[in-house]
Amino acid sequence: MLKFTGYVAAAIVSALCLASPVRADEAYPRLNFTYAHMVAANNALAKFDVRWMEIVEQRSGGRIKFKVFWSGAMGGPTEIPDLVGAGSVDFGSTALGYLPSQFPLSGVVGNMQRTFATPTDARKASMEIFSLPPVQAELTKANIVILNTTTANPYNLTCTKPIKTMEDLKGKRIRANGKYPPIFFNTFGASPQTIAFAEMYEGLEKGLIDCAWMSHDFAISSKLNEVAKFAIDLNLGAVPATQLLVNRKKFDGLPKKVQELLVSAAEQSSVDEAKYLAEVMTNTIKMDMPAKGMTYVHFEDEKKFVAAEPNMPKIWEKDIAAQGQPEAAKAIADILQKYRAKLVN
Repeated sequence: MLKFTGYVAAAIVSALCLASPVRADEAYPRLNFTYAHMVAANNALAKFDVRWMEIVEQRSGGRIKFKVFWSGAMGGPTEIPDLVGAGSVDFGSTALGYLPSQFPLSGVVGNMQRTFATPTDARKASMEIFSLPPVQAELTKANIVILNTTTANPYNLTCTKPIKTMEDLKGKRIRANGKYPPIFFNTFGASPQTIAFAEMYEGLEKGLIDCAWMSHDFAISSKLNEVAKFAIDLNLGAVPATQLLVNRKKFDGLPKKVQELLVSAAEQSSVDEAKYLAEVMTNTIKMDMPAKGMTYVHFEDEKKFVAAEPNMPKIWEKDIAAQGQPEAAKAIADILQKYRAKLVN
């Protein structure tokens, strides 16, 4: 049994178990699943994947268990979808946005700046998108099902200098990998830099970059506060971080009650995650930043920023339409725009 690390009281789990009309060990078969994860077990990105496994194990009375290969032990982030699809492992967690050629539709969720106001919005929008027929076709081709997506608090900037105005953004070297983040930051005259996640600390320390683009709590958990003392309050949008994948053939062959358990556990872990992230965001600003000598900087030109910012879903839609999928692009972009409207007024 995995150790209980979530913050939700054990009484909740007990109540759920008591609500079942049959004993857990009578309801579920004994199953042992393999699971490949892109990060370490103690990484913040894995916290609620661990929570999902805990719920599944607890509700099944310990009859369903997982053997997890952490930190890319079975394959790196870009290899995990193929490993799951081929049946080399049953489950996997990675960011489909890392594979825009293989997953041009489902991978969009992790590549949109200023689109989701909250982690809850990021998760809801993602699951809506994943359920669309053209996205399901893309996932079926890869022989995978997406059970869930973990999320992160709104991304901001953690910088070596205070950023208060649009003028302050000009020329700033901001870590922004991939295709769409550089387009976004270039709009403001910043200088996007491609730097690996593990190299951000050194990049800030040596002056190779001026800012890191991530949530405040991720920045502190990554110890970036030691080399970048200014946290900018500009909300750049919550992010769907990693997707929980399962081999489609394996999932379809499971008893219905097991399928339902896997899905309901994902729903519960996401509820737990949203509450946790809200608490972490408040504590980070009120307690962690002062304790670690960070200055919380108010960005004064938000209206000018909003007026100048690019509409990233529109840019993405145009790209996908040009690749021959205009109807799918519009259906997905409509969902993205609906949620973006809650953040960008």
